[in-house]
Amino acid sequence: MVSKAKAYQAQFNPIVLKELATACDISQSRLAEQVGAILKQSISRPTVNLAINRGYIPLTMAGFKEAVEAVISIDSRAQHWLMERNLATADIWQTLGRDMRCAMPNGHGRRRHKPNPALVPGNPEQITVNWEVEMISQEALRHFKLFRNPFIDDIQKDTDIYMSDEHRYIEAAMLDASRHGGFLAVIGEVGSGKSVMRRKVVEQLKREGDTLVIYPQMIDKTRLTAASICDAIIQDISSEKCRAKLEDKTRQVQRLLMDRSKSGYRHVLIIEEAHDLKIQTMKYLKRFYELEDGYRKLLGIILIGQSELKHMFNEGQNVDMREVIRRVQVAEIKGLNGNLKDYLTVKFKRVGKTTGELFAPEAYDAFSQRLSSTTRDGKGKISHAYPLLVNNYVARAMNMACEMGEPMITADVVMAL
Repeated sequence: MVSKAKAYQAQFNPIVLKELATACDISQSRLAEQVGAILKQSISRPTVNLAINRGYIPLTMAGFKEAVEAVISIDSRAQHWLMERNLATADIWQTLGRDMRCAMPNGHGRRRHKPNPALVPGNPEQITVNWEVEMISQEALRHFKLFRNPFIDDIQKDTDIYMSDEHRYIEAAMLDASRHGGFLAVIGEVGSGKSVMRRKVVEQLKREGDTLVIYPQMIDKTRLTAASICDAIIQDISSEKCRAKLEDKTRQVQRLLMDRSKSGYRHVLIIEEAHDLKIQTMKYLKRFYELEDGYRKLLGIILIGQSELKHMFNEGQNVDMREVIRRVQVAEIKGLNGNLKDYLTVKFKRVGKTTGELFAPEAYDAFSQRLSSTTRDGKGKISHAYPLLVNNYVARAMNMACEMGEPMITADVVMAL
């Protein structure tokens, strides 16, 4: 068996357990959960991955091997598979050949909700982007001498927010749209920090006190209409009762915006989950954007949404939206690649740790590699190093390093995830 200190350096050498799990549709996550229930402690999926692909037995987990065998022994389908091959449960630890590298469980396609082009966890030649949230275990927190998880309730004030040059540009664009009647779309993947940017900008506007923020509360943005936008404007900038007819609402909105503008106030309409808006609603927004007092726009508009929003602004695909597309400014939040160390420095500083105490210098490049995938044409790379995903991968790396007894997170630990 492979020692804990060298587990992540071991060659790919799958065991019978992998073939059994593949044939019997036993996922690594399920196996980890069942073994953890027997041992009464948290078992990570990467630990199971190392076990079935590299023969790793975590020596710090007493009874791990016996617990795995117990899970297999009560699985009727697994036992039938073993009997057909004249194997005993204890034989699951025998090694196989490298032809099992890309094998997937029979039910893999049924469990996956979204197609993922790649890949095989723990194989540095084929990068997997795993969005599953993982918490830092209590054992890992003690191992790295941390009193709390640096990624839980991690933003309490402005200084807790990591700001790269790109983030500062987007913040400035959002403030400018708010103050000067701009039409801006902020686009980013899940977990890229869009909502954090919105909160930071809104807090800044509140401190300045001369910009009224209008924030429609309707949860289902597919149902947002011209009438409901009018209602949101009326309710957020006045105490007046909304008129019943759309024509009356529109006149009421224009009057209120004019009155507040003459009193020295600016207005900005912020819509999150804007990728769910219907095209007709987008076209209505252009009408709101055109409300003016002389040369001065009465209402700035900021749309915040996922990458689908970017596709909506493709004039070739949505010709009927060209009047909106030609007026909106698009700002896209990219990944943190190139800024990972600075980002993690901010996060761990809040819990009294320096990155030098936890991460080997080469670990950052390894995270960048693990959090990148190849474009469909194979000619470029796409970074998935968004804050939420970085947090998840760092948590996994900390858990794995703890299980292996490693004092730091090295590139080899990261590539074994």
